[in-house]
Amino acid sequence: MANRHSNGLGALPENDQYDQTPQSGGQYHQQLNADASQFGVSSSNPKKLLSQSTMDAQKTISELTKAQEHEDLGRISVHGWMHKQGSRKFKGPVAKSWRKRYFALEGAKMYYFHSDVDCRKYFNSRNGELVVGAVDLRDAFKLEQSERLDLPARGIVIHTRHRAWLVCPETDQDFTMWFDALEFTVMSAGSGNVVKRDLPNVRVYEMKGRFSYRFWYVIFVITALIELAGIVLWFPLGIEPCDQNYKTDTCAVIQQTYSDTIQCGDKPFNGVWNPPDWYHWSAGIEKVQCFKEPHVADWVSYFLFYLAEFISITLGFMYYLGMWKPVRRGARYLRDFEPHFPPEKWPTVDILLCHYAEPAEDTIATLEKIMSLDYPPHLFHVWICDDGYCKSKWEAGAKVPKVSVNYGVIEDAGDVRHEVAQFMYDRVCESYELEVDEWRKEHTSVKLPTNSNPRIMNRVDCAVGSVRDDYQYHGFPKLTFVGRIKPPVHHSKAGNINNVLYNEGACGRYAIILDNDMKPHEMFIQATLPFFFDAPQNSKITRCCAPGCGDLGKICCALCQNAGVPEPQIMYCSKDCYNASGHTKSSLHRRQTQNTMSERMMCASCGSQINKKKGLCRKCNRAVSQRQSGGAEFVGVSADDYSDHVSVNQVGYVQTPQYFEDCLQLRLGDPCGH
Repeated sequence: MANRHSNGLGALPENDQYDQTPQSGGQYHQQLNADASQFGVSSSNPKKLLSQSTMDAQKTISELTKAQEHEDLGRISVHGWMHKQGSRKFKGPVAKSWRKRYFALEGAKMYYFHSDVDCRKYFNSRNGELVVGAVDLRDAFKLEQSERLDLPARGIVIHTRHRAWLVCPETDQDFTMWFDALEFTVMSAGSGNVVKRDLPNVRVYEMKGRFSYRFWYVIFVITALIELAGIVLWFPLGIEPCDQNYKTDTCAVIQQTYSDTIQCGDKPFNGVWNPPDWYHWSAGIEKVQCFKEPHVADWVSYFLFYLAEFISITLGFMYYLGMWKPVRRGARYLRDFEPHFPPEKWPTVDILLCHYAEPAEDTIATLEKIMSLDYPPHLFHVWICDDGYCKSKWEAGAKVPKVSVNYGVIEDAGDVRHEVAQFMYDRVCESYELEVDEWRKEHTSVKLPTNSNPRIMNRVDCAVGSVRDDYQYHGFPKLTFVGRIKPPVHHSKAGNINNVLYNEGACGRYAIILDNDMKPHEMFIQATLPFFFDAPQNSKITRCCAPGCGDLGKICCALCQNAGVPEPQIMYCSKDCYNASGHTKSSLHRRQTQNTMSERMMCASCGSQINKKKGLCRKCNRAVSQRQSGGAEFVGVSADDYSDHVSVNQVGYVQTPQYFEDCLQLRLGDPCGH
């Protein structure tokens, strides 16, 4: 107790100190002079003592103020990990690199580092070598949510005078934290605009770099055509001189210099075709009098070579033409659809896991990933399609095969049927009274053909019988093991898949086909199914944003819309409301047009430009300056409006390799779209 007081404000006074008689004014001044003389201050000038005290107090306050300012300057408002998209030196349809960096927002600057340790060291030492880069938010003229939907979470785009910075927080919570902090910083600077986009469920948007790609594609086409023309016109076969030393001599003269008979002729191409004079000039054979006559085998090789080059170049034309107008697709997860898509209306899914002679532990590892998919368990059915469990031996003239267990495959790869039973046994059995094999037999059904009934399957070209184990328990998706009994012509994996689809009763609306080493991400189904659904047909009607007007919006500012400003903020019912609101003079519009007052109106229905003087839509050819209320109401949307019918959505097949385990695009989003 005594140590704490001595280190603090001092010990409390004794009780007798409070019993002293108060001093008079003269006694107080005498005591003050004595204290002043003790500190070397003359009593004749007591103001020096007061001035010194005031100066000490001011100095202390100044130091505290500087410390507070330094603390405010070095205060980090937000920090954490984010993925940053890098830049590239040339434009083109080449994916930009992604790097995981540790970001810290200090004042109006956002620094990023290799690790959180470097971040901590920098703010303690201010060593600039630890900083990888920085974004000066004072130069940012727009902050918006990224329009890309192929990212694992919502992205943030910061537009500066030099480049556009794209960062992607790891979760939606991190996105909200970073966006709010950046919004406060950008709006505090007063030179930027913040845009929060309402992105659609499925978005199709064009990739950048189309001009450079098309330029090199045209160069490729021109050079390929020149190559084909060169092979036809200037290939030495058929136009080669008989003797390089006697180009201008006839064949008779050249024959005199050889003892053996030469195989030459007076005309090129073995005399089959005599090209025109311009061809002789372009090939440099206008003075040649005697030409070699190639053998038939040489001509066959020549035409095969030309055919191979022609096919290769033609296929190259067709393949690269598919990237003439590249399109990137992105989608929300099924659970994040707006409006909400209730899980009870999600479609059913069959997952076919194919296996033959691969290691059984790999198949079980993939099965474990499938069982943990983020999808209602009663809506998907897992099929283990084992093509190596049963062995069928067909004899000549026999209607049915001799069926046995394929012990050779089981010894090499493992017993998948037993492993699947063990997998479910460990998860659903509370007591271990039965052995695994005995418990499995309770779920087994066998279809074996007999001489009296050889056809027991719907499609005998896929299978003539099967061994099947069904496991269906609450809280787990239904799991079925199918061992196919093969026909004489079994069509390998295709027959194995068709057997489950046509003979075993797979009836899901969608089918997912996986190999035994394709371990899907837990969001695999929710990330792929959105591509099969169209956008709801109904949408909300936008009203005029002019003060005091609530009519239907017909025109909007094209510059602001291209910049990503939400339509309810820039929609007007007529040109009169557009002019009366002073939109082009507003700070919102001037931030989008780089502080200019240029304007360009567009029609809300067709997207065409509006005549500035007449207020007419150039495409619709009707006046939009007339104000109409129309009595229209807001039209809502519901989950019943979502449809995957082929009449409204022609997507029938989606290949998504980036959603599997150990794939970098799974964490960063697919740079090339999916």
